[in-house]
Amino acid sequence: MEVSVLITTYNIKEYIVQTMESVLSQKMESSYEVLVGDDGSDDGTREILSEYERKYPDQVKVYSMEREAGREYNRVERSAANRLNLLQKAEGKYCTFLDGDDYYMTDNRLQRMVEVLERPENKDCIMCAHNLMMVYPDGGQTPLLRAKKERKISMKQYWKLMFVQSNAILFRNRFHEVPPPPHCARYFDDNNITYWLFQMGKMYYLPECMGAYRQVAGSSWNGIDRLKKAASNMIGYSVELELNPKGRGLSNIRHYPDYAYLFRHRKEIDQKSCDPFYSTAVQNQLPEAIKVYQMKECSGMQYLGFGLRYLTSMCGYGFARLERTLRKITGRY
Repeated sequence: MEVSVLITTYNIKEYIVQTMESVLSQKMESSYEVLVGDDGSDDGTREILSEYERKYPDQVKVYSMEREAGREYNRVERSAANRLNLLQKAEGKYCTFLDGDDYYMTDNRLQRMVEVLERPENKDCIMCAHNLMMVYPDGGQTPLLRAKKERKISMKQYWKLMFVQSNAILFRNRFHEVPPPPHCARYFDDNNITYWLFQMGKMYYLPECMGAYRQVAGSSWNGIDRLKKAASNMIGYSVELELNPKGRGLSNIRHYPDYAYLFRHRKEIDQKSCDPFYSTAVQNQLPEAIKVYQMKECSGMQYLGFGLRYLTSMCGYGFARLERTLRKITGRY
């Protein structure tokens, strides 16, 4: 099996047909499987998936996660468990994730990315990524990235300021050899997936928009305020340091905007303003996030440490933005 396409779904009846058709219309020289993990949908999504499974019995397999009626679930943890379950079952030499409301915009997306990673000169690349087209409810579209140069990208270059959603990545299937550590596995979302992969090699970047990244109004992310978004990203910061303690400098630069916001609004930080992320950090013993959440209670020396981190991260962030600007001017971005 050459490629495993791993699709996660939850109550997306209005989108899933377009998603499945975009995947099943891919033109590949070798075989590929489509594994779908449904997170207990009750809107008809599961029934549509069952029809695809019946129609393509040798290619499409659907796995369902049950939900207890009336129980509240952590969206990130459920999504992570869903992805990891599919990875456990994937037989492909390469894997790629896809959210059930997104879709491919070209029919050669899989073939082209496989060809890139098959080249001998790209054996140092663990993944291939492409640009995405953000698609809005009003029909508007805009590219996710302004990066226009096809190239290899190291973790150091990427982690400072770039972001590619995990749907845009095809990666070598090393899951059974190098599984993500506990906290990364529990919060296996876009940034943590990419960071895990970067521990094993570089990214090969293609500037074409070969996939649609649907911007759904009223999503769980858009529904929370700025302070909670910053608090959420501190969970990611803690997970990154678990994966690579030596990468603290890069993580400080990447998370500077969130850290800066929390530092400036430290008097507003408490469990109520940061939950559910505050409770998540405490329950899972994520020390880096907890330190930030308890910033307003710190001593004088601790406060000095927070301020020093703020200043050094600000300088690093500023230099990273300057570097990116220079790369754009010289055509290397």
